[in-house]
Amino acid sequence: MMRRLAVTGPPPGVPSTADLARERAASLAADWRRLGGPFDAAFLAAALDVAPGLSVAADDVAVNGDVHSGQVLRGARDPWLTVDPVLLRGDVAYDLARAPWTRLDEMPSAAAVVAHFDAAAREAEVARDRARDWVVFRAVDYWLWGLDAGLTEDPPRCHRLVAAFA
Repeated sequence: MMRRLAVTGPPPGVPSTADLARERAASLAADWRRLGGPFDAAFLAAALDVAPGLSVAADDVAVNGDVHSGQVLRGARDPWLTVDPVLLRGDVAYDLARAPWTRLDEMPSAAAVVAHFDAAAREAEVARDRARDWVVFRAVDYWLWGLDAGLTEDPPRCHRLVAAFA
């Protein structure tokens, strides 16, 4: 579905996944320190290591920046439809992290997480390494955001997700 929804010619002014990565990467370390170094610095380093590559878009298509199973419905005109899209310009793999992280509680091990990710990346027809980089980056980003927002369930999920790829 992520590949099918990625269409050429996004309208002017649509936020870029590359710009979002660049902007967020600039504040990850400061947020991590402000929150008291809430997780292993190696996870932060992993996200910062992949950020420069993500700051250059691999694709220039319209993508949905909020694709997960809770927003995919059986449809009449197509077998599956998404609701509540977030329009972005850039990489199809940008939001691949949500595929495993919204269903993480159903996966018993890191190997199951990686297998789920591999299936999602294959079906979305995205480069596995780039998709993995987006998963690590987005999960660390969301982990810090979730801790700052006082979330209790999502930060441990982010930990499991990043650890599966460490």
